[in-house]
Amino acid sequence: MLIEFSAENFRSLKEKQTLSMLSSGRVSEHPENLTVTKDNFRLNKSSIIYGRNASGKTNLLRALQVLEYLVSSSSNFKLNDRISRYEPFKLDKKSSDKPINLEIDFIAKDNIRYHYSVSYTETDIIKESLLFYPKKQPTKLFIREKSKPIDFGTSLKGDRRGVEKQLLNNQLFLSKGANSNIEQLKTPFLFFAKYFFSRVFRNTDSDENLISSYTKFIAEKKDTKLKENLDKLVRIADTGISSILINPVPTDQIKLPENLPDDVKKQIYERYKYEIKTVHKAFEEGKTSDDVFFQLKDESMGTIKLLAVGGIILDALSDGTVLIIDELDKSLHPLLTRLLIKLFHNPKTNPNNAQLIFATHDISLLDKELFRRDQIWFTEKETDGATKLYSLSDIKGVRKEFSYEKLYLSGRFGGTPVINELDFISSF
Repeated sequence: MLIEFSAENFRSLKEKQTLSMLSSGRVSEHPENLTVTKDNFRLNKSSIIYGRNASGKTNLLRALQVLEYLVSSSSNFKLNDRISRYEPFKLDKKSSDKPINLEIDFIAKDNIRYHYSVSYTETDIIKESLLFYPKKQPTKLFIREKSKPIDFGTSLKGDRRGVEKQLLNNQLFLSKGANSNIEQLKTPFLFFAKYFFSRVFRNTDSDENLISSYTKFIAEKKDTKLKENLDKLVRIADTGISSILINPVPTDQIKLPENLPDDVKKQIYERYKYEIKTVHKAFEEGKTSDDVFFQLKDESMGTIKLLAVGGIILDALSDGTVLIIDELDKSLHPLLTRLLIKLFHNPKTNPNNAQLIFATHDISLLDKELFRRDQIWFTEKETDGATKLYSLSDIKGVRKEFSYEKLYLSGRFGGTPVINELDFISSF
């Protein structure tokens, strides 16, 4: 589970900005939205982020995605590869060539708390450290600084120096060490590689790509529970779909140009080896009769989005994943979005303490009946173009009887655009 995440000098996040999943102390406010860890951390099961366009919501979520990518993938980086995710704050000349700093506190699947930080430029990892908490005090696993030998803690076993000798300047030791069988690094590595998933929904093509990958996952893993829950979700969402079918597609039905390289053909066959069809009930004289099968392309954008986001949410709930989604509500009815959020808050549907972090413009979700104050976050753009991140619980004087939605639209919370409508009209 995520405890806190901080980013500094990444895109519009000039100064250190911290998203915290820790409760602010109001235990009586939606206690079902909290989970209590063995170390007595009270952690929120979800966080929602509001802000005007270009205020930094997506940049915060992208920073989380970058950390996931670097840990999961950097062991495969080659000599002199650029770190493509180096995107510093560009509106200040002093910041434009400084390192990006990312920092995270989390509880991995061994129920141990870890603190991990990394500082990097376009070419080098400048600093990297991993601490863990076998008891109440932090214990060093390793601390790395550029041009210095890595400082290993006595707790870290295995061929530490052997891995260090093979480590490139652009690779993370956490990534390289876990993939070189250093046992104590495997669990924190898997937190990022398996139980930390970031997704930005931009268009129907990306939704269909995601559905394709989950279709393959369900078919080959024979995950009947995930399939059953996805069937239930599309039924209760009033889509008109009674169930979904997943069928293998013979390779001779996938028509490809003859001159395509064999490895490219293989990739395409793998991607489209299964197809998903939706099952609807036909009616005759007011009564249900035969099943009618639809191709995915025949469904509405909202239904395609529900299948895409529903699949990753059900998978996250099953595994206890930290799920980060930009534009969760895109193409979804607000009531469906509320349903998906409530799946995380309900202990019955979220027994493994999955967490949801998402950005939205849907102000109907800004509701004290749905969220605790410390679950609601805002991004504001400062005069220098930098992002400021803060929680509703940081704002004083917000009483229970107030409408969060009305206060937000009035500008009381910040995070709303300043629109000069009269100036625009007068220019015509």
